[in-house]
Amino acid sequence: MMKQNKKKNFVIIALFVAIVAMGVGYAALTQVLTINGTASVGDAKWQVEITDIKENAMVGATTKGDLKYDATSATFAVDLAYPGATATYDITVANNGTIDAVLESVSGIEAANAANPVQIQYEILGATAGDKLSAKAGDNVDTQVVQVKVTWVADEANKDQIPTGATSKTATITLNYAQDTNA
Repeated sequence: MMKQNKKKNFVIIALFVAIVAMGVGYAALTQVLTINGTASVGDAKWQVEITDIKENAMVGATTKGDLKYDATSATFAVDLAYPGATATYDITVANNGTIDAVLESVSGIEAANAANPVQIQYEILGATAGDKLSAKAGDNVDTQVVQVKVTWVADEANKDQIPTGATSKTATITLNYAQDTNA
């Protein structure tokens, strides 16, 4: 019996020492860690913008009013004289910033084409998602020319049909650029 009491006492003392050791270890590992730091982007500047819009080829077409644009959107109002008439515009986009850019998407085409008169359709030429615009290097500015073509679509079934209500259509096209993370 004496041996059993010694064993019990030894086990109790060993458990007590183990619990104290775990408590000290836990206390050592749960200290507050404070990290102070500063991050900076330096002189980084985002400035991708439309800088110009010009008529290119006009076949049986006239621009109604002024061509309008802001940093990311261009608005066109086109009057087409007959089926097959087209108007092509050049939109110049420049990267005057210090961050490489990529064309993510072009919006406004689907909405414009769904609006009446549906025979007058807009499309983008010479630009696709993924096109890159490099950051400004000194006085060198990377530019891209995006073409917008407007056509009075005429298939055999409706080649002589006049669009309902008008032979003109206005559209606002937006060029969505983002930072090129693969540069």
